[in-house]
Amino acid sequence: MLRSTALVILVAASTLAAGQAYKWRDASGRIQYSDTPPPPGSKEVQQLRTPSTVQSATPGKAATPATDPDADFRKRLVDRQAAEAKQARAAEEEQARIRNCELARTQLATLESGATLVQFNEKGERIVLSDAEIDRRLTEARKNVETWCK
Repeated sequence: MLRSTALVILVAASTLAAGQAYKWRDASGRIQYSDTPPPPGSKEVQQLRTPSTVQSATPGKAATPATDPDADFRKRLVDRQAAEAKQARAAEEEQARIRNCELARTQLATLESGATLVQFNEKGERIVLSDAEIDRRLTEARKNVETWCK
């Protein structure tokens, strides 16, 4: 008896998943389930609702098909990961801006110090920077401080 009841439930569940389903009581009084309409003269005929035909609980709105419960979770997870990645990129950009500001200020302070400045050529020889070169680099350093230290 238990096996036949389990079989009936399994068959009913599989027909419900497949589409339209019907439930009725046959002439001998047993409950029958089928995906085809019952024969004429059947008692207590019910047309069972399927997941794709469930009506919306909100009046005035069109019926929506049932959604995968994991789909909403996955969407929220992807959205959260995208927001975290965006926040991480913004933090990295802010750190880079702070580093560049510090470097620009250090370079400007060095150029404004009045010390003799040198650079090395491709042979490794030291070359003293001219006043014109120092002025050019000062102008560039001030622009860098303006750009990075907002």
